[in-house]
Amino acid sequence: MSKKLIEDVINETLEGEARANALDFITYLRANEIEIPINEPDNYFWDATNKGEGMCVINIQILDDGVSFDTFIQKLPASWETGEDIDERTKEIVWANIRPCDPTCGGSCSPGSPATVCGKEFDGLCTSRLGFYAPNAETVACMKEIIAAKISM
Repeated sequence: MSKKLIEDVINETLEGEARANALDFITYLRANEIEIPINEPDNYFWDATNKGEGMCVINIQILDDGVSFDTFIQKLPASWETGEDIDERTKEIVWANIRPCDPTCGGSCSPGSPATVCGKEFDGLCTSRLGFYAPNAETVACMKEIIAAKISM
């Protein structure tokens, strides 16, 4: 079985609005010179980078009840930690996608750590501060804003 581009996997696994949102995000990443590696067959996890810096991790989860396009963002730009110049609706989207460390996690983030995200304090967060699960178009727009800020860091 040959290696596949993320776009191929999206087209094979997602449908409708989920496919459109995922492809919109991937198109944005590619237009901004974010590298997304070609993966081995049946590997649905991609580390997207820009000049060697991690931008986000993309995962297509094959679940019993369907397929989900998920994106995780670790390091946030300082302005996204403080919330400076970020509108209230965007903050709400970010806060709704805060990713706590899973209690069963045995990774380096366990048991989670405190962090400030968009000016709000959180405890017990995963190293991937944000987890966008099956994002809608409004959430994808927020994800693009974060990536744009990360590129300019």
